Amino acid sequence: MSLTASNTAGVPNKHDDMDKQVETDGVAVVEQQVHGDFEDVADMPDEAYLRAPKKVRWFRGTLFQMFLFGLLSFSGPAMSDAIDNLGGGGLATPYTANAANAAQYSIACAMTLFGGPLINKLGIKWSCIIAATFFPIQGASYYVNSKYGTQWFVIFVGAIGGFFGGLLYVAESTAMLSYPRAQERGKYIGIWVSMRNSGQLLGGAISLGVNVKTAGVGAVSITTYLIFIVLECLGLPGALLLSPTRKVRRPDGVPVPLAAPQSWKMETKLLLKHIIHKRTLLMAIPAFYSFFYGGVYTTYLSLHFSVRARALSSFLYPLCTILLCTGFGRLIDSKRWSQKTRAWIGFAFWAVPQAAVFVWTAILYAQFEKNNLKGIDYTNNTADWFRCYLPYLIIQTTGYACQLYLYWLLGCFSSDVKSSARTGGLFRCFETAGQAISHGINSRTSDKRIPLYINIGIFFLMVPTLSILIRMVPKDPHNYDDVTDEKKTQAVTQEAIATTEARGL
Repeated sequence: MSLTASNTAGVPNKHDDMDKQVETDGVAVVEQQVHGDFEDVADMPDEAYLRAPKKVRWFRGTLFQMFLFGLLSFSGPAMSDAIDNLGGGGLATPYTANAANAAQYSIACAMTLFGGPLINKLGIKWSCIIAATFFPIQGASYYVNSKYGTQWFVIFVGAIGGFFGGLLYVAESTAMLSYPRAQERGKYIGIWVSMRNSGQLLGGAISLGVNVKTAGVGAVSITTYLIFIVLECLGLPGALLLSPTRKVRRPDGVPVPLAAPQSWKMETKLLLKHIIHKRTLLMAIPAFYSFFYGGVYTTYLSLHFSVRARALSSFLYPLCTILLCTGFGRLIDSKRWSQKTRAWIGFAFWAVPQAAVFVWTAILYAQFEKNNLKGIDYTNNTADWFRCYLPYLIIQTTGYACQLYLYWLLGCFSSDVKSSARTGGLFRCFETAGQAISHGINSRTSDKRIPLYINIGIFFLMVPTLSILIRMVPKDPHNYDDVTDEKKTQAVTQEAIATTEARGL
């Protein structure tokens, strides 16, 4: 349903003339003031939206959009992660799954590099629709491999999945950075992260129910994949329900800031300007690091734990992640401290436990080598299971807190949707590069301590670069200069508002 001033459900006819005046004069004045750079202007409430019926406001509101993005993550990446969290995709060994993930993230890395301009052309909604059509194919590839032993199909689907996954990664990143208001960013990103993990939680519950009697090592039941395929089909309806970005409104009626359409040549120039910006260069290593642990620790789980212990893990860690990230999102939104102080607190929240986990895991690997520990199960030796599983649980839960934090941190610098698309695309480019390399080295290296040591090395590179980026965070929201400095958004906005108020709009 359109929310234009001249055609909004529930708006009385007596307002038509005034609304047409707003549409023909006010918008023209605003567009003229920004010299064509912005279609919507920040801090100007949409009166037609505020007068619309409650169900329309809910449907177009940012909160409902976050739930839909959560549904997309639930049925797509969450189901993929749930399969991966079985350890090696639930297969008897992790090597095929690691090769497929390496192929997927390599293509996704290339895709997300140019994802910003592509998303700006396709739009967030259509990018999500295209991506959602692929979700069930990935689950089907694991089913075919488990039933017929067709390993090449898993790797092939992983490779083409990088294209579709890259579209989704940049689309949802753009929305996370630009849709919420500054004071609600942690809360809304927390909703998205929690819904993504609720998908893994459900997937884990299914895996545990199907595989609870399998105490040995090996592959999970083939029925597990059929259930995942059904859940992956939910993504397309969710994508179709998304509102086009130009129609999305924040709770106070303010539209999401939109930059005007640009040519491919200009999009490329703006992307290059983003790439060489100091913030982008500082963001590269933290983004590369953020999910590097995935290949390292899913291999760890696959090689040393029983089938039902892996199934229990796929249920237990999403539950803990939901609880942790919900609280963490509220913590970094707290008004008790300045924005910069919250940035430092949020950094310590996940970085300190991860540093401890790396030391813990290195000690465990030495013990595994000495005692040849495999098939660790929570019923046979609970103490050993807890001691060996806890570092995996900590790294997985704080890993999502790390991603939530990095989105929140980048949101401190974002302005309009198109700028956020470039930032989000580059962020996901570096992130998927880390995932591709992590899974790649875990599919080839016989000594699994080597990927762990590489992960530790990247951690020590990440700490100083992220610290420098935190020092650039303004004390208060919106006190920043955009990377592309598109006509000094804030100053132009205030001038446009003053002009429209002078006309009595």
